[in-house]
Amino acid sequence: MTTPVSKVATTPGFRAPELRLVSLGAITVAAYIGIFFLQRSMRDHFIAPTLGYVLVTGITFLIYGAILSMSRSGELDRPRVRAWALALPCFMNVLLVPCVPVLSQDVFSYMAHGFLGTLPGGNPLTQAANAARDTAIGPILASYGWTTDAGITPYGIIWTQIEVGIMKLCGLNVPAALVLFKSVVAAASLGTAYCIWSFLGRVRPADQLTGTLAYLWNPLFIVEFAAEGHNDAVMLLFVAAALAGCAAQRPFASTLAQLCAVISKYVPILFAPAQLVFLWKSRRSAAHLAVGITAAIAAAGVLAAVLYAPLWVGSHSFDGLLQRGEPMSSATLFGGLNWILRRSPLSAQAGPLTLALIYLPVLAFIAWRSLRVTDAASLARAFAWIAVAYALVASPDYWPWYVCMPVALILVADTDGLLWLAVLMSFTARLCAPLDLLREHHFISKIIAKGAITGLGATLPLIAVLVYAYLNRRRAPAGA
Repeated sequence: MTTPVSKVATTPGFRAPELRLVSLGAITVAAYIGIFFLQRSMRDHFIAPTLGYVLVTGITFLIYGAILSMSRSGELDRPRVRAWALALPCFMNVLLVPCVPVLSQDVFSYMAHGFLGTLPGGNPLTQAANAARDTAIGPILASYGWTTDAGITPYGIIWTQIEVGIMKLCGLNVPAALVLFKSVVAAASLGTAYCIWSFLGRVRPADQLTGTLAYLWNPLFIVEFAAEGHNDAVMLLFVAAALAGCAAQRPFASTLAQLCAVISKYVPILFAPAQLVFLWKSRRSAAHLAVGITAAIAAAGVLAAVLYAPLWVGSHSFDGLLQRGEPMSSATLFGGLNWILRRSPLSAQAGPLTLALIYLPVLAFIAWRSLRVTDAASLARAFAWIAVAYALVASPDYWPWYVCMPVALILVADTDGLLWLAVLMSFTARLCAPLDLLREHHFISKIIAKGAITGLGATLPLIAVLVYAYLNRRRAPAGA
């Protein structure tokens, strides 16, 4: 006797896994639309929209877990079901691109930076984005709620020229600029998913589909990139491409991709030691490796020179980056240590001491992880742990989108063993994301907002990582 489930599985049209998958996708789309309106409601109300936001965000993560469970059980292995599983989150990205960001004003700061670069004598490398308030675009951006105190751009020249290029195309047409900026970001995010697919296909084929879906369906990336438009997606695309290039044994392509990541947003320079160790240990010959790396450095140098040429002002071209790296009294570990030192007898040296006490251990950790690289799989693990160390320990500040890179690299490195950490960092980032909006509309104080954002987003995952490391060390002798 045939059961109802098997009838569904043998009838034309949707089969059981497809029907379940499409249903989950439809609920997810509805959830993101609901989140968008709940976030907007937080401008006027506190309790009801906030509770609704937490509930609906929880639903998106439950569905995320269900999708990964289906993938691991083999339900998504059929070509047609797999196509649905890959296409649905792509559709969600496209759906969210036209939406005006609610939780972050970064995309409007990108417009301000870019617009300054279109003006005679204007230069986003030396002028704070706030200078755009006194230009023709200032009142238009203000009408979209742009109130942030944005300084000189801290980004690399690739992203800066993207900003300038889009504003040259759009001028004062802010809606068009919004769609273009977010389209670039969403396309970069989907490109990252392709690089993850490529890397896992070579290194861990059994995890290829699950690892790719773990990225595509993750609410963190869908919201922070497609909905909010953060430029970290471009940096992440180049980092993922560098990993894919390493897995494919292409030293020129992987080195060039990593250098492009660095000149998009400078943090990926931290991955260079691990990558160089991998390239050396996997070399065909020393000569082949030297030619590949030299050619990549030359190509990246030419690209940087061409992009910097219209805006170059000598060492002042990096003022925004240097200012961004200064210690600040934020609620991160970095900022907390600086706050303590500034109130100690060593206050005169608080800045240098903070940098030394934070960065020297992190640099030692980077060296240790890099020296342990033996193959592409261990390279991905090194990238992931280095990114976690930077985001949770060494970053001068914390915002929810800062964990996009470590979460993505965790999913590349170990979809099974470290999925818990990726989910924890993603979920806490999404939970604390509206707190600054609530602060901006005077529902909570700045101290409470920043403390809660950092406590949920950075401190809680850091404690979890330390406990995980401690338990692993305790188990090591027994398993040896």
